[in-house]
Amino acid sequence: MSIKPTAVRQIVGIHVKDIQWIIALWFAIHGGDPAPEHLLPAQVQATAAGLIRAAAAHLDPAKAKAVTAALGS
Repeated sequence: MSIKPTAVRQIVGIHVKDIQWIIALWFAIHGGDPAPEHLLPAQVQATAAGLIRAAAAHLDPAKAKAVTAALGS
């Protein structure tokens, strides 16, 4: 029994890796059925703020408090 080699396809990124792309990728992996192709500016801002709050939780308490205050509530 012989095994035929499969073609290797090179992946070429044609998108700009900005915050909207990162959030869309997050939704595509973790939620959204189906994942949205385009996000509204309000969705991008709300999700970005949530990601920043989550990351800030790993800072020292004073910096985390400052980040949370800068984001508002």
